Amino acid sequence: MTIAELAEYNLFSCLEKSHLLDVADESKIWFAQLNLQDCLENELPDAGQIADYLFSEIELPEIQLFLLLIERNRIESWSGNSKTVGFQELVEIKNNNVYQKNQQATLKMRGCVWKNMLDTETLQEIITQNHDAPLEAVAKNRQCVIINPEQALSLEVLNIPKPWGHEGWYTGVEKRGVVKVADEYGKTELPYALSLFKKQLLADSSETLILLKTLNPVADDVLGDLYYEMHEEKWEVYVVTEIDKTAWPSGTGIIKAGLHPNKISAYQAKHGTKWSEFLLKDFKTAIAEYEKTRRQIDESKETISSKLIVQEIELREKAADFVGDLSVKVGDIVSFPVFQMHSLRHGIKVIEFQTPHYERLIVMFAQKVLTQNHWDTEDALNKMLPEIYQAPQLEKLHKSAGILVERFVDFPQFTADRISLDSEQIWHDQLDGKYHLLITISGQATVIPEYGQPVILNHEDALFLPVRMGNYSLKSTGDIPLICLKAVPK
Repeated sequence: MTIAELAEYNLFSCLEKSHLLDVADESKIWFAQLNLQDCLENELPDAGQIADYLFSEIELPEIQLFLLLIERNRIESWSGNSKTVGFQELVEIKNNNVYQKNQQATLKMRGCVWKNMLDTETLQEIITQNHDAPLEAVAKNRQCVIINPEQALSLEVLNIPKPWGHEGWYTGVEKRGVVKVADEYGKTELPYALSLFKKQLLADSSETLILLKTLNPVADDVLGDLYYEMHEEKWEVYVVTEIDKTAWPSGTGIIKAGLHPNKISAYQAKHGTKWSEFLLKDFKTAIAEYEKTRRQIDESKETISSKLIVQEIELREKAADFVGDLSVKVGDIVSFPVFQMHSLRHGIKVIEFQTPHYERLIVMFAQKVLTQNHWDTEDALNKMLPEIYQAPQLEKLHKSAGILVERFVDFPQFTADRISLDSEQIWHDQLDGKYHLLITISGQATVIPEYGQPVILNHEDALFLPVRMGNYSLKSTGDIPLICLKAVPK
């Protein structure tokens, strides 16, 4: 955003304070306060752009720190609540050369954001009493994260209970829960962390990130099986990380996906070119029969008879036989484009990357559906691709001694790579104007930015790498080889 564009917002009319703070040791801290509570957040530039603009336009003396407090409102669209929420942002610009204020290369910008509003007098008191590290003192007081556009953000996992087990969210933001970023000072909800320096963190990418999560089904048969479902907008990929030996003693599990090849062969032999029409018709009939029994069980207020239990098993297996069996082991990758029917089964834990869509059509389910009062069988099967599941083809991006980088999906919305490094090996990477999501599935990684502090990632730790980082190195620092997954938006 240009100076001229920023000037159009007439930000100086909202400037409530702008003065040099009275602090000890001749520290030179300029404090400014901007009240933007009459404007919704998406109507204005981000805090970094505003701070940069005011710093360059205000006639300042020779200072060491410029601190800008911005007070705003926003509507938390993910919460379903239309009421505005007040919050405060504090941006710090450190001028390494106090005699050359306008030399941008000498400036470093950081900040923090919080919702538990603090009065300005108390905030200034915290700053003056901690003039050697005012941003750290405020972040500690507010228990929020310090956001540095050149530093990775650590994503805290949020566990969401499900009928079949639980999901572990790293980037999920919706009514059921909002993930947070965390550091030594506290935690900050992801949408607030990203919006502080949105342009530097995201560039032109959406604030709604690629969804990263783990799926953790319990090991019990049926109870731990997920919906048979299909998506019209959502693209997703699973990387198998654990297989419970109590559920799958051989170490090989079964994920249901696509139509069963034996069914396709049988219907082709019997019906020729019209095979899919007859197969889908019989599949719908089998599901309808099963759904009737399923509802009898789910809606019954009496003890379920053994006859009905046996009938439920037989009808469920009859319907499930139409769906393909995909054998998987730890490390295998399974991807589902739109219109591909699938079901993750009990005892198979996966890491999932997916597009940020919250839609599905439920084909059938072996338990009572809690989120809706119907199945979407007719609609799903009418739109489903009538085909055998096809595994993704890995593209080798780089191979050298102790280093292997493979692309395992290239979806329209994002790519995902697997980076494998022997101990002490280093992989150098660039962000190229797009944020990166990293998660480790084996070994230990040290992420080393060009500027800022290295971050250690252990098993299933995840990071958001902002665009402003520019480039970084990924080093295998554990006793066993590192396997790290990376997703990048297009």
